[in-house]
Parts: sequence; C-alpha cells; structure tokens
Amino acid sequence: MKKLLLSLTVLLSLTAFANSKEDMIEMGLMNKFPALTDGKTTINVHEYDVDLDHHKIELKVELKGDASKDEYDKLDKAKLETLAAEMAKYTQTESGKTLPVYVEIELDRDMLPDEVLYKNTF
Repeated sequence: MKKLLLSLTVLLSLTAFANSKEDMIEMGLMNKFPALTDGKTTINVHEYDVDLDHHKIELKVELKGDASKDEYDKLDKAKLETLAAEMAKYTQTESGKTLPVYVEIELDRDMLPDEVLYKNTF
C-alpha cells in the first residue's frame, strides 16, 4: 500500500511539471510500460520520446546498454509486436488523435552509434 501511495504521489508531482501533451504521454507510458517483457525476458525502458505531428505520431522507446541487445534477441517477437501495438493504442488514446503511430525501439549506446532494433507503424 505504501508503494502504491508513493508511486501515485510521484506521478502526481511529475504531472505538475509536465508542460506539454507529449510529456504527459511519455510519463504515462513510463508508468504503464516500464519494461518490455514477454513473460520470461524483461528489459527496462530507459526513456520514451513522443512526437505529435499533423500526419503521424512518432513513439521512440530507448533501451540502454549492450546487455539490452542480448535480452532483446531473447524476446518473443510475437509478444513484442502485441506490446508495441498496445503502446501505440495508448499513445493514440492519450493524444486524442487517431493518426498512424510509428513505433521504434532503439538501443542507446554510450560509445557506439545507436542501433534501431524494431520499427513498425500501427
């Protein structure tokens, strides 16, 4: 119960500092989808980036470090596809727009260039 109360308090305080709809959606995604998981393998999400455009919505999911690449390779791709579709639907609902959602999962590396692991439009 204490953890639930603490998380709600943190969420409320974070929403007080959010200055745009995109920020609100990103915080909601982080709370609803803190990790990519298929039930066996779990990868913590480092950051979400949402861009609302007139013709589409872009959703970038950033993973951190090379260990995430190994874990990503172990994920059940069918369950990942379902999870990405849920994220896209959530983003559409929260934005109030029924535009196509371009979802991209990217590995954010410190020394090497970033690597796109997944991309799809819903």
